[in-house]
Amino acid sequence: MIKTGYYTNQQDKLVKQFKKLLNRYEVELSALYGEALTEKIITDAMPLYVELIPRIPYYETPLYRPIILLNAQLVAILKAMKKHGKPVEDFVKIQAKFFKEEYSKVPSIMGRVYVSKFAGKFLSKMAKQGTAEGWEAEFVRGSITDDFDVSIVTKKCGLVEYLESEGMTDLINYCNFSDFIMFPAMNIGLRQPSTIAQGKCVYCMKYRGKSEIPVSLSEFVAV
Repeated sequence: MIKTGYYTNQQDKLVKQFKKLLNRYEVELSALYGEALTEKIITDAMPLYVELIPRIPYYETPLYRPIILLNAQLVAILKAMKKHGKPVEDFVKIQAKFFKEEYSKVPSIMGRVYVSKFAGKFLSKMAKQGTAEGWEAEFVRGSITDDFDVSIVTKKCGLVEYLESEGMTDLINYCNFSDFIMFPAMNIGLRQPSTIAQGKCVYCMKYRGKSEIPVSLSEFVAV
């Protein structure tokens, strides 16, 4: 069962973490919009974040908790930007830059670890645990005749549901852009055979493979 209200008692800690992200956004937003408008966006983002903290869903599955917490921060920033008429595409460009900076520090050998049998057991366990909580996913290991090493088949995505609950439906088409930055940094080629629809998607990963960037993300993620 998905809990809400779980993070209310952690508000002070979450606010401190959010301030660090806002400091990074302030630099990028100032370059785009100037200091005056940026100050308004940053000022508006904090109360928006505090307001949504009680609504952040809590997952027992450790793999999903940081995904939801990060996206709660991003939702607050995007809501503040949209309040001042700024498009979701500007937000995605900025966050894509941050992801590229962060994932560039990940050793490429981590890709080999990710597709290993050891990691597969862990990911399969997490998928089953998440499915029990309503984030329905299945971990599939490729056979010798498949063109992928591992595949994640998601039938019901908790992130998509969260974005929908916060009225961020225009972000759903971009909610997977971090994957197309992270996995290539780990020397893993990523393909998405089906588009995200009603929270359903498939990700096929191949170590030392070539990624196929969806058209919706081509502006933000280099091939």
